Amino acid sequence: MADTFTTNLNLTKPEVGASTNTWGDKINNNLNSVDAIFSPAGTGTSVGLNVGSNKTLNVTGTANFTTDINVNANGVNPNKIKLYSGNAGKYISLSAWEDVDTVVDFQFVGDGNNGQFLRTDGSGRLSFATVDLSANNYFASSGLSNHDLGTGLHLKTGSAGFIQTITNDQQLVIENSGNTGIYLLNPNTHNGAIRFSSSNAYVNGQIEYRHSDNSMRFSTNGSNQRLVIDSSGKVLINTASTITGEGELQVSGNTGQNLSAWRVATNGQYGLRFFNSSTQSVGFIRIDGASTTYATSSDYRLKENEVAISDGIERLKQLKPYKFNFKTEPDTKVDGFFAHEVQDIVPEAISGEKDGEEMQGIDQSKLVPLLTAALQEAITKIETLEERINALEN
Repeated sequence: MADTFTTNLNLTKPEVGASTNTWGDKINNNLNSVDAIFSPAGTGTSVGLNVGSNKTLNVTGTANFTTDINVNANGVNPNKIKLYSGNAGKYISLSAWEDVDTVVDFQFVGDGNNGQFLRTDGSGRLSFATVDLSANNYFASSGLSNHDLGTGLHLKTGSAGFIQTITNDQQLVIENSGNTGIYLLNPNTHNGAIRFSSSNAYVNGQIEYRHSDNSMRFSTNGSNQRLVIDSSGKVLINTASTITGEGELQVSGNTGQNLSAWRVATNGQYGLRFFNSSTQSVGFIRIDGASTTYATSSDYRLKENEVAISDGIERLKQLKPYKFNFKTEPDTKVDGFFAHEVQDIVPEAISGEKDGEEMQGIDQSKLVPLLTAALQEAITKIETLEERINALEN
């Protein structure tokens, strides 16, 4: 009868009836094979367990470990610890690729009375720090000192220097020794938003960035968009879309409300000031204590080639003033002109072209020089006639 072998470890089962020495040699060999599974890791019964290549260690009970568990793939990517679920073939794994060039240490610590907080120490170590649940502040840092601001969450990656303690209503403080920022990352077909709510569980207001059209939107009282900055830089107030294709600032009013109100801190200051493309002032609206001044540039230093107006009366006689109403206000009569009839007489007073795409406009203040010249010519004639009359009477 020949020797036989065990199924798993391939240990020799000596032939029955073999000599005593043969039995002893084979038992010793078997003991060496069994012992080879375990590598020395201390003294006494403190040994390690070696599982050969392509071999599996199955534990159907509970495995207790009182020290480190090392998984080394010897250059084979990746090293994984797999936690299988009850669903066959489904698992969560923790992997380490061979290009990891530092120590990343996950730590879960606590004594049952403390909470856990994720933190880094600046050297690649990521851990859960212990936080006393009785504390009124949660602090995350990169190996810096304890929390020192507010009663909410304090994210600190650098010291900004001495800062007065933040008030209790600040639940989040982000601190750094240089520039500080927050990123909201999402695909370009979705939106990023910061929303504000209260006990009613509704969104009372929000700040939203829409990647679909690259616009920034500010809403209040629910989803009512009050301010929009579109992708071209247009600022829209109280409207979610442009009122017209023109205008960098577009404002839509509310029913029964004035469109805007302006107040200066000191009388005599400008409410609005206008500059040309060369940043030269060309006009302003100035607010005084009892009046408002609407001014356009008129300094003599800006002008040249001046000549006196000598045809004031002749041109004035060509103007055709009317009394009329606008079609949108049939019951309101006003005095004025038709823009195209003034255009050949005082062209600088008219904008646009007759029957053009845009309606024509008139700046009636630009008629004042012509009116003044015509009046002066008339006064001169009147004074000449008076002199002739006086001469005849005498």
